[in-house]
Amino acid sequence: MKLAKVKVEYTCGLTLVDKVTLDVTTGAISLPPRLKVLMAEMETSECAPAIVLDYRGRALPVDVAPDGALSVVHAGDPDGGVLQSLKHSLSFPTESQRQQNARYVHTLSAAALGGAVALWHSTITWDSAAIVNFASLILIAVLLWIVGFRGMNGGN
Repeated sequence: MKLAKVKVEYTCGLTLVDKVTLDVTTGAISLPPRLKVLMAEMETSECAPAIVLDYRGRALPVDVAPDGALSVVHAGDPDGGVLQSLKHSLSFPTESQRQQNARYVHTLSAAALGGAVALWHSTITWDSAAIVNFASLILIAVLLWIVGFRGMNGGN
């Protein structure tokens, strides 16, 4: 049995987030009593909610059986190793992963700016290739800075 976070969303805009118990071998989910009571109360006035389980950074859709039992498929550990987890961290980053990625992009921006400064000081003759290289490094530095800033700010 493992703890996982479940998100229950209703069409009226109400979103319930709570911890549940997950059996990773069978995929069975045990809801806490307070969440069962809230869902039963909402059932009287709302249509069926969308339920998603967040387990180890993966969003898993929840199946509701006719008897009301909740379960997920593929609740076990993801296989695929480092490449799979890298792909997942870039596609669906957590808040801390998103901020770490943004800091890395800011570091690349600083490196591009440092490269532009080094190019400026080391260029003897400013031909068209040197100007294009300098302008490209400045443009890359500005674009990476903007991407990093938006990433740290939540993408807004």
